[in-house]
Order: sequence, then structure tokens, then C-alpha cells
Amino acid sequence: MIDTRTITPPASDTLALPFDWQCKRVSKQSSFPHHDYSNPCAAPGRGAVVLQEYALGLDDTLQTAVIISLFSDRRAGRDTVLPRGQTDRRGWCGDEFAKSPDPWGSLLWTCYFTKSTVDKLEEARFAAWEALQWMVAEGLAQRITVTAQWTGENADRLALRPQIWQDDGETPIYDVLWGTTLRKSL
Repeated sequence: MIDTRTITPPASDTLALPFDWQCKRVSKQSSFPHHDYSNPCAAPGRGAVVLQEYALGLDDTLQTAVIISLFSDRRAGRDTVLPRGQTDRRGWCGDEFAKSPDPWGSLLWTCYFTKSTVDKLEEARFAAWEALQWMVAEGLAQRITVTAQWTGENADRLALRPQIWQDDGETPIYDVLWGTTLRKSL
């Protein structure tokens, strides 16, 4: 389970899309008359279908890029210790054909079935940091920091806080606290 703070779209939005996606109207509304023949025992009804064209508009936040980077499963290497009872190394099949030598996603999935130890905390922090480094390589960010801590009554929730800076600004352009629920391992 992933918890995040997202902006709820206004109730007037007919099409609600996640994160930084927005639907923008690109044409005027059009209505087309039609006859309703769905009830064979009654006279055909009359009505109009109202059509509106929408297009996907993106803003300049990094929300979707961060979500995909952190919560897509990166293929575990041969030296990666898999969670107990796991044999699947997961990963995205497109990595086989990608031009980039860096695989897509993160190894956070290896931290979801574990005991809450200091080592796993550092492993999760590094996995999140590593998954976001493509933004620095592509010039979308100048630096990225990630902090991690165990939270919750039983210290069974991993809280990650990635911060992404552009230029040498005093405030990051992206600063969200993520919480994930772990399944305790025995």
C-alpha cells in the first residue's frame, strides 16, 4: 500500500486523472440528436448526446515521474538478496531493449517484506535515491536527497522523503513524504 498526499480535483471535473495529469477542453461542446430504441414496448424516445473533446495536458511538476521511478520494480541483480520466500527477480521487460544501461524502477520492493532494521532502512533510502538519479543525469534536477525512517506504532511503516532541487535554490521543487506499509517477516 502506498500513501501519498495528492490534490483532489474539483468536483466539477468530469474526468479525474491522477497526479500531475489534467484534462483540457480542446473544442466546443457538440450535441447530436438521437432516437432511443432500447425499449421495444414503447415509442422511441428522443434525446441528444453531448460530446466534448478533451486532451491530456501536463504541468511541470515531477509527481508522476517520481511515482513511476520509485514504485516500478527494478530487476534485482544476482548479488541482491531477495526477500524471504521470493524467487522472482522482477523488473521491466523493456530494460532488455532500452538504450540506457541503467534499469528502470527501484529496488524498494525488496524492502517491503522484512523486519524493520537499520540496515533495511539504509537499503530503502539508497534504493529510492538510486531510482531518482536519472533526473540528475537528464538535467531535470541538480541534486536529490532522500531521508528514510521507520514510523507507526510498531515501527512497521517505512517513510521516505525524497527532495529534488533545481539550481541552488533554498527550497526543493519536489518535497513529499511517502509512507509504505511493510509485511513483517519472521
